[in-house]
Amino acid sequence: MSVKGWVGGCLVAAVAAAGAAWLTIGQGAGSTTHAVCGPDLGRDEVVAARSQAVAVVEAVENTRYREDGGSAYLTTRVKTLHTLKGEFGDVLDVTQGVKNAGAPGRYTTEDPDRYAVLEPGRQYVIAIQSGSTTGTAGSEAWAWYAEPAERGLTGEREHWQKAIAAPPETSANSACEDIDAPAG
Repeated sequence: MSVKGWVGGCLVAAVAAAGAAWLTIGQGAGSTTHAVCGPDLGRDEVVAARSQAVAVVEAVENTRYREDGGSAYLTTRVKTLHTLKGEFGDVLDVTQGVKNAGAPGRYTTEDPDRYAVLEPGRQYVIAIQSGSTTGTAGSEAWAWYAEPAERGLTGEREHWQKAIAAPPETSANSACEDIDAPAG
């Protein structure tokens, strides 16, 4: 092999190595970029502002699980303990998006802190995005937020009354924005 061949080969290898290093450092090893669309459900004042209705409920029974087009849904009958916003019937069916957790009757969600799976016998604060909250037969409400009621009934009422009274300063309608997040 000629000297020109060695030099050319070394240059190609050096450029490839530098490009790989730049790509790894530039992208941040172990991170991903994805779009976030919709309201920030990590802020209770946004949840309150963007929801049709909010209440403290007790899950009574899971009445139906169904899969449709690659998505899974769980419908739970709940008893209203305290209405915080909007109107709620005494008992109503609430549907939420879930994932099958591998065992019959076990489900999970992407964000169990802000979107907990409703389990019978436990109390939750739920926020309804759409549907009927009257409790009439054959009607369902879509819960897009469900959090365990860990503050107790009085504590949840006081907390959410403050959140409802303090709408977010910026628009609760957020557009899509790219965010970098650690992989994992």
